Amino acid sequence: MGYFEMTSPEAVGISSEGIRAFLKETERTGLELHRLMILRHGKCCAKVTWAPYDENDMHPLYSFSKSVTATAIGFARQEGLLSLDEKITDIFPEDVPENPSENLKACTIHHLLCMSCGHETEIGDRSPQWRKSFFAHPFLHEPGTFYQYNTPGSNLLASIVRKKTGQQVTEYLRPRLFDPLGMGEVYCFQLPDDLETEAGGGGMKMKLEDMAKFTQFMLQDGWWEGKQLLKDWYYDNARVKHMETKGDSAGHVKDWANGYGYQCWMGNLPGSFRADGAFGQFGLVYPTLDLCIITNSATEQTQTMIDAVNEYLLPCVDPEVHGAAEEKGEALCLKKSIPVLTGCRNPMLEEKLNHSVYTLADQDKTLSGIKRLVGGAGIYVIPDDGAVTQIRFSFERDQVVLHFTENGVEKDIAAALDSSFAFSVVDEIRYAATARWRSLRKLEVEIRRMDAMSGARIIFRFDGDRLIPEADETLMTDGGLGMTERRMAEFCQTACLEDVAIEVTGNNPGVVKE
Repeated sequence: MGYFEMTSPEAVGISSEGIRAFLKETERTGLELHRLMILRHGKCCAKVTWAPYDENDMHPLYSFSKSVTATAIGFARQEGLLSLDEKITDIFPEDVPENPSENLKACTIHHLLCMSCGHETEIGDRSPQWRKSFFAHPFLHEPGTFYQYNTPGSNLLASIVRKKTGQQVTEYLRPRLFDPLGMGEVYCFQLPDDLETEAGGGGMKMKLEDMAKFTQFMLQDGWWEGKQLLKDWYYDNARVKHMETKGDSAGHVKDWANGYGYQCWMGNLPGSFRADGAFGQFGLVYPTLDLCIITNSATEQTQTMIDAVNEYLLPCVDPEVHGAAEEKGEALCLKKSIPVLTGCRNPMLEEKLNHSVYTLADQDKTLSGIKRLVGGAGIYVIPDDGAVTQIRFSFERDQVVLHFTENGVEKDIAAALDSSFAFSVVDEIRYAATARWRSLRKLEVEIRRMDAMSGARIIFRFDGDRLIPEADETLMTDGGLGMTERRMAEFCQTACLEDVAIEVTGNNPGVVKE
């Protein structure tokens, strides 16, 4: 049982058919949703998950994290630990360059919150000296006059929380926000600077219900269960437009052209706003409708998703229904699936592969280790410390197990062959995989990392005694955290299985059908 009382959409004035029409539209447009919750009047009327993702998985939030970081700034201001008018050069004098510009000296916490510090571009420095790079980057515009989306500026807000409170953002918010809301673990990646600053601009992960609780907290102006945790002044300032984004240098249009508040975007409906993370990590807030919509997804087509919300979800909400009906009914709880691989079986080649071992053809070229091979957007750093030197396959009734020998140890990942997902745990990381024969000599395996939002599509091509793997990212994008380059290499069939001794770790994957 979750925190939110479950009720039917109709009980809170929402059409179930409208929700289903929204889901159908996302399928028609090819959007990859992972999780969805709809809250109205503080009750959950719809919850949808798409296998292999589960509502209890920690999902990357990307820039949804910014709204959480800004909330920490709000609490620190409430406790008198900082002022929004405080100059950033006074907070970090050790990072200020010689002869700072007047624009730099004028920049305040307020300007960081509303993305108007004066930078014309973002810095790309991820070194321990990133703060010095931020201050050295030209402040070409008077603060407050030029909008530039600035994730390093959001990270600087997290550094300010660290310096002013002595705690990281998630540590500071635990007794003030997370515990009062009953939120579980909130993970945030740490930057490599002297303060070990949490990447408050995009490095957090949460479970779905915790995202929903935070979004509902924003809707309720800092109130929770009859107690005001964060005073009115914060949301009176946070969810109003401070900066114009229409016609800005980034060319924002439609739902990104409504303006920017304190680490959140303004919406189309009066008073609406959203916590907004890349690839569709949304906390959409509609105060006039007493409505929250929370999504996790993996798509670059985020405007298409919001278009579907505007066209299908919002019109099915009755603004005249101001409270939940006594007759609760059933919430719309659905379990769906992202597209899985389907294909014919290949019995003759499968039988041959069950007895084959493939070893690196060139010892100077290695296949990336499993972590790097699978990858996963939303993971800040994926170490390149592994190397696969041998591969073999075990075909069973409804799955294939891929046995990767990495750094001398065999590690197994199971992939379902029956239009579902199989789950495996390797080095304490949970993976889901599906597979198919896409042609007579090509086996396609899609592997997802469950604490990320994507993975790899690997094609194993069998050419005589050679095995030639190729890998692509599952997410269609030009870039994203965790999307690292993979080393590829060819393999040769070296022996039958019974002729070689292989060290097996006992890490045999369990299979869960979805």
